[in-house]
Amino acid sequence: MDKLNHPFFSVIIPLYNKEQYIQDTIKSVLKQSFKDFEIIIVNDGSTDNSLEKSETALSNFENYTIINQENKGLSSSRNKGISISKGQIIALLDADDLWHELFLESIHELYLSFPEASFYGTDYLEKYSETNILETKKNITPKLNNTKFLIKDFFLANKFQSIICQSSMAFKKEVTETISFNETINYAEDVDFYLKSFTRYKLAYYYKPLSTILNNIPNQITKIGIKNKTLPNLDFYEKNNPNNLSLKKYLDFKRYMYAIQYKINRDKVNLKYYTNNLNYNNLTLKQRILLRSPLLLLKTIKFIKKSFLKYNIRLTSFKS
Repeated sequence: MDKLNHPFFSVIIPLYNKEQYIQDTIKSVLKQSFKDFEIIIVNDGSTDNSLEKSETALSNFENYTIINQENKGLSSSRNKGISISKGQIIALLDADDLWHELFLESIHELYLSFPEASFYGTDYLEKYSETNILETKKNITPKLNNTKFLIKDFFLANKFQSIICQSSMAFKKEVTETISFNETINYAEDVDFYLKSFTRYKLAYYYKPLSTILNNIPNQITKIGIKNKTLPNLDFYEKNNPNNLSLKKYLDFKRYMYAIQYKINRDKVNLKYYTNNLNYNNLTLKQRILLRSPLLLLKTIKFIKKSFLKYNIRLTSFKS
């Protein structure tokens, strides 16, 4: 097989105004121990030097494609990249994130070891500064650290923070015949994609951090906030999976998160919508208290949590 025309991996990188980060992102791909891949960059209407920086970083690499389109958003960029990809496995990487050297090799090992899976993922790190790098809190026993296994219940495993992110996940291209990124959603696109994917397909997982996610940088959706955004239709997934109790708990946790953000933004309409549709019994005691707390207290707690993060201490409401 001609690897140049039929690589094992297609690496899809959506790009929008990330001139300070894109070269490091590309370098992290080029340094992979597993070399059978193509790189597809979808330049989503960048107005800075992101395109030029990308071309420079790729100057000594042959198998890449750069697509330029007007600004259509993250989901559109991912779908566009996937539509022209030639690989068996799609590996997504955001333009401000980094892969560790063994990421693709580990995904390939998962592919070989778990033929029943269609998705493959690893743990990841969150980086806030050079001295502020954290692991997320997961509902998986620490005894499984550094091991590979099949996730039996994705939504139960994600009871706390997500066990994967878009830059630590790959999947068979064939699944895109039935699912894609919803281009009408511009906040929590990943959550919607997970809901589509893991109500249908299995995930093979390597419980070891092999990607690093940069936080608190410009142009990130999480930094811009939830105001005036279109979110996933959580009610749709609950209605269509009425007997999935772990999914219901997962959806209620997302409703809680969105409700807190709407409360901080003084959006009473959306706050009422999300609180009316959640089962408080699926929340921890801390979460129930926070949801009913005065706005000033919520803002104070948010400030305190952000301050503690600087010292690599994460305050959480995941446990009562």
